Amino acid sequence: MNPGRSDLAAAINVLAAQGWFSQRSEEMRVRLSAIAKLRNFAKDELVYLAGDAPNGVFGLVAGSLNRAGSGFWVGDLALFSSGVRLVSVRAAEPSLMVHLPVHDLEALVRDDPRLYADFYALTYENFKTAFRIISNLGISSTEKRLADRLIMEVETRGDGDGWIPLSQAELAKLVAISVPTLQRVMRRFAGAGLVKSSYARIQVTDRDALRRLCRG
Repeated sequence: MNPGRSDLAAAINVLAAQGWFSQRSEEMRVRLSAIAKLRNFAKDELVYLAGDAPNGVFGLVAGSLNRAGSGFWVGDLALFSSGVRLVSVRAAEPSLMVHLPVHDLEALVRDDPRLYADFYALTYENFKTAFRIISNLGISSTEKRLADRLIMEVETRGDGDGWIPLSQAELAKLVAISVPTLQRVMRRFAGAGLVKSSYARIQVTDRDALRRLCRG
C-alpha cells in the first residue's frame, strides 16, 4: 500500500525536528516537501549502489543506514557533482526514508539557485561526520575512542536527555572493538557516572567528563 499524504507529512515533521532539514528556512522546507516522496526499505536493502547514476537525495526518518540514524541525509555529493555514486548505502534495519527525486530537485535548483547553498551545507555536514568517524578509528586508546564516539553519537542522534538509540553490540561495531571489551569499558564509565544503559539505548550523563577523558 502506498503511503498517504498524512504519512508523508508526519515524516517531514520528524526531519524538521533534527539534522540538516531542521536548519533550512521555512520557505526551503516547504519547497523541498512539495517534491518529497516516502520510500520503505527492508533490512539490508540497497538504497543505492556505488557506480549508480544519482537518483536523488534521501532523508532517514526511521531505522538506520550503515549505522546513521534519523535526520541523516545522503545522496547530495554525486547529484551536484554530476558524478556517479562513490559508495553503496543500504538499510541496516527496516527503514523509512523521504526521497527528493533527482529530476524534481534539479528543476527546483534551476528555478531557485539559492538551494545550492542549502545543499553545500549538507555536503559539509556529511564530510564533517565522515572525517570524525575516520579520526575516531585512529584513536589507539579504547577508552578515548569510545568516549569520542559517544560524544559524536549524542550530538548527532541523542534526544534532549542524552539518550542514544544504540545497542552495545552496535556501538562495538562502530568503534571496532569486541563486545566483551566494550562492556568492560562501559561498566567503568557507568561506575564513574558518565553513562547509563537500557535496552538498545545508551544515555550520556556527563558529556563534559567524556570530553576531558578524550583530552587526557
